[in-house]
Amino acid sequence: MSARKPGPLAALLLGGALLACTAPTRPPAMARAAEVGASPAAVEAETWAPQAHGHAKQLEQRAEEALAEGDAARAALLAEQAIAAHEHAWVLTRLARAERRRLSAEAELTEQRRALEALQAEQQRLSAEAAGLELQVQAAGGALPAAARAASTAERQPARRQATAALATQARLLCVGVRLLGEASRVEQLVARLDELERSLASSPASAPLETAASLRADCLAALSEVRRRNVAPAAQAPRAAASARHAPPPADVVLDQLSAIGATPSRDERGVSVALRSLFGGDGNLTADARQELASIAKVVDAHPDFPLMLVGHGDGRDMARQLAALQTELGRNGAVAVEVQSAGDRLPLLPPSSAAARERNARIELIFVAPGF
Repeated sequence: MSARKPGPLAALLLGGALLACTAPTRPPAMARAAEVGASPAAVEAETWAPQAHGHAKQLEQRAEEALAEGDAARAALLAEQAIAAHEHAWVLTRLARAERRRLSAEAELTEQRRALEALQAEQQRLSAEAAGLELQVQAAGGALPAAARAASTAERQPARRQATAALATQARLLCVGVRLLGEASRVEQLVARLDELERSLASSPASAPLETAASLRADCLAALSEVRRRNVAPAAQAPRAAASARHAPPPADVVLDQLSAIGATPSRDERGVSVALRSLFGGDGNLTADARQELASIAKVVDAHPDFPLMLVGHGDGRDMARQLAALQTELGRNGAVAVEVQSAGDRLPLLPPSSAAARERNARIELIFVAPGF
């Protein structure tokens, strides 16, 4: 018998069965997911955001498994989720890189600040050394013996006498500074010579031993410089103390800054740090409230630097100046500054020539001197 050809209906049924056995169509989302997963950004995310990148790859794998099971719709949904997961991994990558840059910038900033602090400390040390050297040069220059002068004429004798008295007063204040620093024996003979010079000036108005006064001033300054060098030497022998001192400003500069901070107008010279006190007494002769407040503020600086001896120097004549000095000494004592040396310079160290109209008011003053123990 010969085989018969299938009819139209049978052919149609056979084609439908074959179509049902064919694999489902691959969703476009899966192609996009595969493309995104192979991009350079995804490769970078594998390093910077490995967990998020791994999750995206798992979603891609699940999409492939769903398609293999014939669930094209679920495969497309999983592919879309994989794309979103890759984008999330990119965001985490950018955040991680930004955080790395931030940490690097902060580390560089910290290093730059450390370098700046080191430079500032070095500048401060060099400035302190320069100031100390300058003061030592001034002290050495002042300690040099004065050159011999030719005999002066009678017209110049009053000026020589005034200069002699000024130099003798400066010498006495310097020697008093040595005594306050605990070296009284070092200047005992110098003070005796100054006393003799004072008697000579009082007994012989025509006498003006200017060279003697200049020599005594140089000797007192040399003694003060020697004491200060000895005070600094022990600190230099201790390595830790020396290292700390190199980065610290000189104590006299600290006192100068603290006095400026409370509104005073301090200055620094060979004796140490001084403050000119004016207008402290009212019309009744007593300290004003503002003066008491100013002295209380100064006493706090005194209390912070017990190694700086204090000296009150009155510039002006008469009993009124002596009374004011005693009142200031008492007021400072009430505020804790009990050891204050009192000296009177009279009118020997004027700031303005006596002929000036404002000389009397300007020259009358009381100096509070913080005697510097070192350079």
